[in-house]
Amino acid sequence: MRNLDEMKNEFANLSETLNKFIAINKKPMDFGVGVLINPSEIHAVAKLCDHGPMSLTELAERSFVSKGAMSQLVARLEKKGLVYRETAPDNQSKQILYPTGIGIRAQKGHMEFHMKHDREFLTYLSTMSNGEYAVFREVCRQMNRWMDSYLK
Repeated sequence: MRNLDEMKNEFANLSETLNKFIAINKKPMDFGVGVLINPSEIHAVAKLCDHGPMSLTELAERSFVSKGAMSQLVARLEKKGLVYRETAPDNQSKQILYPTGIGIRAQKGHMEFHMKHDREFLTYLSTMSNGEYAVFREVCRQMNRWMDSYLK
């Protein structure tokens, strides 16, 4: 079994990687619709495109943010023309969020960006043996659980 001192270089590398992810997560991009969109914004639109219309509360829960934070994000998305809301037919006090045509096109551009930009890493993952890929999947699962512990 390795001790912490033996793993410190890997933890430093992981920390650097996570810090880069945080920096990238703040960088707005145009996904082909003429509007700069922050990662948190396009990921909210992606959830609506991938999972269908949902309430602000559902979108906040799926995004691991508060309803207040999601309300502010949705206001920006509406202003940019990426989403719209309608009153739920079964509950007049509930608003359902939908992606607009521009939002759907932005999500398609977002996916095209990742397919192009992430190709090298995806190729690397695809060439792993089944055993290596199983280890990678388990490391990802354990890291997800580890990050959950910080959110509690």
